Amino acid sequence: MSFFGTWKEKITHYIDIRINLMKLGLIERTSNILSYLIFVFISLFLTLSVLIFVGIGIGEFFSSILDSRTAGFFITAGFYILLLGLMMLVRVPILKMFAGIFIRMMTAPDPDEETAEDQLKEKTRENIKVE
Repeated sequence: MSFFGTWKEKITHYIDIRINLMKLGLIERTSNILSYLIFVFISLFLTLSVLIFVGIGIGEFFSSILDSRTAGFFITAGFYILLLGLMMLVRVPILKMFAGIFIRMMTAPDPDEETAEDQLKEKTRENIKVE
């Protein structure tokens, strides 16, 4: 009975370790994705801020050239509408690029996981040899 008891104990210990490794892997991947999303949101905020000020500057520039604030800002708005149209034309490759990034982040092999697995196998072999 003690033989089966020790094997049962080792198997449950192994399963507990594997579950903990899976949890840690999920936490790591989730934190990587969340940190990437936070980086993207901060970048978008800064880019939007820059675009607003650049748009105001371009509008004022065209206003001074055309001696009409309305015409200057309409030209700037037309430029932004052209950029939006261009972005809509290339939206599929952009979406595929972001999907590829998330897929790579979710499925990237973890080098530590392989070494931890090898260490666990080695310890299991050592425990079997001792008994």
